[in-house]
Amino acid sequence: FKTGNYDNAKLTYPNVLQLDAQDALAFERIGAMWFEAGVPLRAGAFLLKASELAPNNTENRLRLARCYIAFHQIAEAKKEALKVIEQFPENGDAIVALTEAALSNEDIEAAEQQLQKFPQKDGVSFHLASANLSLRKGDLTAAENAVRQALVLDAKSSAAHMAMGVLHLFQKDTKQAGEEFKTAADLAPARSTERLKYAQLMAVTGDAEEAKRVLTEMTKQAPDYLPAWCVLTEISLKNKKYDEALSLLENVFGRDAENPEGRRLEGEVRLAKGETKKSIAVLERLDQNYPGVPTIKFQLARAYLQDN
Repeated sequence: FKTGNYDNAKLTYPNVLQLDAQDALAFERIGAMWFEAGVPLRAGAFLLKASELAPNNTENRLRLARCYIAFHQIAEAKKEALKVIEQFPENGDAIVALTEAALSNEDIEAAEQQLQKFPQKDGVSFHLASANLSLRKGDLTAAENAVRQALVLDAKSSAAHMAMGVLHLFQKDTKQAGEEFKTAADLAPARSTERLKYAQLMAVTGDAEEAKRVLTEMTKQAPDYLPAWCVLTEISLKNKKYDEALSLLENVFGRDAENPEGRRLEGEVRLAKGETKKSIAVLERLDQNYPGVPTIKFQLARAYLQDN
């Protein structure tokens, strides 16, 4: 685990749980590995169990909060972030997570009150949290000023560069956004949303080769980071290289046989390839495992339509 060999660690930590089904560290680390691998749906259950067994583990609670944000379970995300803030009022990651979960006007107001209590107002986290709330309120100028303050404090903050890139996208300045995303990616570790988002931006703006370069490097450094394989699959699908796309997905299924994004992509690839029955079978199983997900329903509808 400590050397980053997650493929082996995922095989051996369950042995710990067979010996002791109440081992909080094993649950935490299995959850952490799935979280770092970009599969919050798998991580959530392990992190929740670890949180029940070790309620004072703030790092685990923060991962759980971000899983809830990924699931759009905002109330639960806020609850986890607030529990960390109650224990450690100076925790910067917790205040940032709280502002990320603030979507309604009521939540924004409550997050602002918490931010005013935050003791380290001269830190990067305070300014990034301020930027989040300003962006939620539609005040791009205030958001940009806050992010610039964060960059003055730490010019090597990948989160701050990513935030600046997002602001440039809001301002429709794709070139500047790309530069900020690249800086964020260069500063971030192999398993990171910063690198992934940079590659996605490059793919969308037409620089597929740069996108593939970044993603291929990610898969070499962290082969268990499944979102990178999925984005490579999307690029192959877009270029109508269907067999290549299916081959790339095997890297996902070898580590997570029922990975929802991987299976959704498989359904899309098989549909484009003309393998309609296979596409329907994949998507129906996915729809059973994850009922009520709009993107799955939409993809399944397209498959049924192609099958008359």
